[in-house]
Amino acid sequence: MTRVYEVPYFAEDDLGWPVRVDGRIVARCESRYAALHAAVNRAAAEGGNASIGIEGADGVWRPFGSDAKRPSRVPAMPARRFSVVR
Repeated sequence: MTRVYEVPYFAEDDLGWPVRVDGRIVARCESRYAALHAAVNRAAAEGGNASIGIEGADGVWRPFGSDAKRPSRVPAMPARRFSVVR
């Protein structure tokens, strides 16, 4: 069974942004970014049976894609050689 972590667009009054699973709040965060970060970490810990739904400003819920994740270690860029031509 796939678990869906949900992050809403708006905070709940002064309580912050909730992260929900099956309608149950599993975390509260101070910002939407922190809530998304918490959802990504929890979903990653579960492996392949978890996904993330995020509410847009238009009120539509969308899946949060893996294209938004960054690698923990960015590979070094190859050295570039420049030459001055006159």
